[in-house]
Amino acid sequence: MTDGRDGNGQDDEATARRLIAAWLAGEAEPPAGPARSAGTLPPGWTVPPAPARDVVGTARRLALDGLAGRACPAPGADDLLLARVLMVDEHPSAAAWTEEERVELTGWVAVLVRRFGEDGVQQLTAALTVGR
Repeated sequence: MTDGRDGNGQDDEATARRLIAAWLAGEAEPPAGPARSAGTLPPGWTVPPAPARDVVGTARRLALDGLAGRACPAPGADDLLLARVLMVDEHPSAAAWTEEERVELTGWVAVLVRRFGEDGVQQLTAALTVGR
């Protein structure tokens, strides 16, 4: 998904958005994997509305948890794309956030995905739903 024809990934992002929308609508089958087998591909990200600074702070805290001075793993382009499409853009407050806030949150969510996979998504969802 990282070799978009236009050189900046826009084709990749549009393709990913269409594919993910088809999965969520039940029009296509998601790939096999932990999220699929656990039934955790939700129809949209169901968390309560919140200011970007609160969501970013929670994602950052979880992403850095347990690193204790070790380097934070750098997310790949696919991690960033999935974080943006499946979580950041699906947050109920996303329309009120600036592009800079969305980019920052995308980075931290992508680190969570890189470090913890689906468990990172579940940790963030729980923290945002239940509280910090």
